[in-house]
Amino acid sequence: MIIIFLGPPGSGKGTQASKMAKQFSIPLISTGDILREEVSKASVLGLKAQDFMTKGQLVPDADVVGIIQNRVKNSDCAGGFILDGFPRTSVQAQELDKAMKDLNREIDTVVFLDVAQDVVIDRNSNRRVCRKCQATYHLKYAPPKTANKCDKCEGDLFQRPDDIPATIAERYQIYLDQTKELATYYKNKLKTINGNRSIEMIEEDIKEVFK
Repeated sequence: MIIIFLGPPGSGKGTQASKMAKQFSIPLISTGDILREEVSKASVLGLKAQDFMTKGQLVPDADVVGIIQNRVKNSDCAGGFILDGFPRTSVQAQELDKAMKDLNREIDTVVFLDVAQDVVIDRNSNRRVCRKCQATYHLKYAPPKTANKCDKCEGDLFQRPDDIPATIAERYQIYLDQTKELATYYKNKLKTINGNRSIEMIEEDIKEVFK
């Protein structure tokens, strides 16, 4: 089973994808993690990607797809895998389809977490992170016992720059302009889930999809 999780930043797709990966005992593949791994191994693709990243440029679609293609050839992907964070545009989706065809495989299901902008802003703008141990809190749903202090190490909590409401709104607009077109591209494989609810409710709906 090959699954893609789609959704705007802060939709919770990473959390849900991780849960499904554990349930199905298949790897969760994040393009960011793969890029960092290839760079650390100093592979040909990794060195090429590092050159773009060092210059502050996006790694070309073909190279990212090439890295994913190499990753899914590993034995742990024989029973399937989950993609989180890729593709982001229909052009990337087309490149991914070509790569999968070369491997005689195809995407089975695309889970789309549909979340409203105000919900995304509420979730992310209330997130706080410990400077010492990187533990994460939410001022509304999972607050620290002591204000602005980590429960685990008593480190100071801070708000990440990309969790500021204006930045979240900007990222959401980018998602609308680019990534949401994937919902149309994958319409025959798409399973839309209401992502405006609790983690538990979303998880139950996703489980129903895969029953």
